[in-house]
Amino acid sequence: MNMDTVEVAAQTPEVQQPYKELGLTEDEYQKIRDILGRRPTAAELALYSVMWSEHCSYKSSKVHLRNLAPNEDQARYLLAGIGANAGVIDIGQGYAVTFKIESHNHPSFVEPHQGAATGIGGIVRDILAMGARPIAVMDALRFGPADAHDTARVLPGVVSGISFYGNCLGLPNIGGELAFDPSYVGNPLVNALCVGLMRHDDLKSAVATGTGNKVVLFGSRTGPDGVGGASVLASATFGGAELGSTAGEGGGRASKRPSVQVGDPFMEKLLVECCLELYAADIIEGIQPAATAACPWTWTPSRCATRTSRPPRS
Repeated sequence: MNMDTVEVAAQTPEVQQPYKELGLTEDEYQKIRDILGRRPTAAELALYSVMWSEHCSYKSSKVHLRNLAPNEDQARYLLAGIGANAGVIDIGQGYAVTFKIESHNHPSFVEPHQGAATGIGGIVRDILAMGARPIAVMDALRFGPADAHDTARVLPGVVSGISFYGNCLGLPNIGGELAFDPSYVGNPLVNALCVGLMRHDDLKSAVATGTGNKVVLFGSRTGPDGVGGASVLASATFGGAELGSTAGEGGGRASKRPSVQVGDPFMEKLLVECCLELYAADIIEGIQPAATAACPWTWTPSRCATRTSRPPRS
């Protein structure tokens, strides 16, 4: 099998690459070539596609997110803020709450039940990675008009996905909101929030120092579902003919279903208890949730040996 190495890439600049299928624009692809001084290898292109996706880089919203930085008075109560997996706020007497809200819009539009369910799963995982026990979830939902075809298709699955996953984890849904507006036709907003409780000393980070540390990837099995979730799906737009696409009509939402992860709440419940036991044993140097594209951006700069053949597969 011919490997697309750096040397091969430098010698074959004319090779056509599927950058659009991976969610990159023509300008972004040209920028990659300018940075590298050649075309990217297949592996490099895949890495760039996830790192420059909306999901990982917030390329269209980061200009607004910068305006949410806390002021000096607010920062006094902030134990973890922008850049961490979730916010952590001091509530007194040695306790803190951690919470985060995140959208799962495109996955929920493509596959409503699993898209919304894994939205809950992902946000719970981020709270857990801060060292806290997740204690409750909430949601904020926006759909097109109540009588619209897409609303009738998407809303029941989203509601069932949120309730199913939270119930399996034993987490109460303590509140939410629902609104209908024509501006959300074809692009519903599915926002999931989780809150956790912790002691100050329980705070964990995604930083590990020193040599000889073992990097252990653990959780549910690795399967074909969810591949391209960041690059293929999160950076996609749905409109025009795509809204009516069906399986077999390439490019529509049906063709993107494999990019939606299939959730496993019972495994995540075990993961929650496992992580809390590891924290209590004080054997965790640092922890990073393996969200979409987490393996490339967590491990690549770490200079660690990675056995990619070892993760269990479904």
